[in-house]
Amino acid sequence: MSDGRELTGSYGTWRGQEWELWSHAPEDGTLTVVQDGGESPGADWEHLVYPNRFARTPDRFYKTVDAAEVSDVHNAHATARLGNAKVQILGENAEGRLGVQTLDHMSPAAIYAFATKWGLEPYDRDFAFAWVEPDQLTDLMFERA
Repeated sequence: MSDGRELTGSYGTWRGQEWELWSHAPEDGTLTVVQDGGESPGADWEHLVYPNRFARTPDRFYKTVDAAEVSDVHNAHATARLGNAKVQILGENAEGRLGVQTLDHMSPAAIYAFATKWGLEPYDRDFAFAWVEPDQLTDLMFERA
């Protein structure tokens, strides 16, 4: 977030800077450091475009590095309550609104009713997501594991 709190994801320190990680678990002795948006961190970084990602830029730059070069590997979980449902905080936009997605298991009818009440977008009857004002959320929790 703009105030420095980590949103839901995996993180680690590589070459003195904290980066998001594709996964916190090394694969074949490597980890993949990630930068969403902005300019490429270097010519040797790969670039992917995800045109429809919610609460994140479509541009993702990544580089596979030796896992031994990455320290302080951890997961972060940012959650809150929106009304009676638990939501995961996925991102923050330039206006300070938070991108949230429901976490609680709800029936398709409950998802639709909840989404309608809060102005969220239902997704395939499994969850709902939207940008919300921070003051709509209660019980904000930022955990590091």
